[in-house]
Amino acid sequence: MAQTDKTLDIKGLVSPRPELITKKTLATMGPGQVLTVITTDRSTKQKLPKLCANLGCAILELREDRGTLYFQIQKQTES
Repeated sequence: MAQTDKTLDIKGLVSPRPELITKKTLATMGPGQVLTVITTDRSTKQKLPKLCANLGCAILELREDRGTLYFQIQKQTES
């Protein structure tokens, strides 16, 4: 995993809350910074990659451990 600048532990929240919180958090970050999102919402496996593509962010890593999803997202552009 890459160095993380900010971590969002949003386990237990369901769509659309994880996407909204992730989008809002990324808006406060600068280009090149890395956000780690920890969630248990299975739908984020499809929704966060789409959100990142729309925002100009890159998913550096996606892994799953016992039902918990870990995303590392790097902000590429200023929004």
